[in-house]
Amino acid sequence: MSDTIVKDRNRNSRRPEDPIKAGIVANERIRHQEVRLVDIDGQQVGVMSGKQALLQAREQGLDLIEITAGAIPPVVRIVDLNKWVYNLKQEKKLKDKKARENAIIIKEIQLRPVTDKHDIAVKQEHAKDFLAANNKVKVVIKFRGRELSFRQKGFELMEIFISGLGPCKIEKMPELNGRTILAVIAPQKKT
Repeated sequence: MSDTIVKDRNRNSRRPEDPIKAGIVANERIRHQEVRLVDIDGQQVGVMSGKQALLQAREQGLDLIEITAGAIPPVVRIVDLNKWVYNLKQEKKLKDKKARENAIIIKEIQLRPVTDKHDIAVKQEHAKDFLAANNKVKVVIKFRGRELSFRQKGFELMEIFISGLGPCKIEKMPELNGRTILAVIAPQKKT
């Protein structure tokens, strides 16, 4: 029984490998005969053997990483590997943050053909807030049971709802899809 506990500890003690660091070919993993060396300041040193380039990096107490593997000869650079990985992680964080900021979010507002005028006004205010926050709004009118025979009332309700929003762009015109009427509204582009 004690053997199984030891095995479980060993299995869980391994940390997952960092994907950014795993993607970098560095030091002894560089197996090219000839390489073009760039020093820590970004100046080209010249073409030399891979072993000699690694030796120069070790003399400076730094690491050798592969920059361009597809070039002939491949380009390698002398850097501090931990600092290089840190800078790559920071760039990725910044890129992800910008992607999240520019992401388009679609908010959904649901109505029914029997929705009261006051409730429609409240939901219009919510839609205005969503549009002001630069989000798209998907307006859905759901029909239940025999309400489907009053489709025209649903289209009129959608028209009233959209007209009360003010300046906006109708990205998808209201259309009947099964038991729902659906429309997508986007914020008006600011000039």
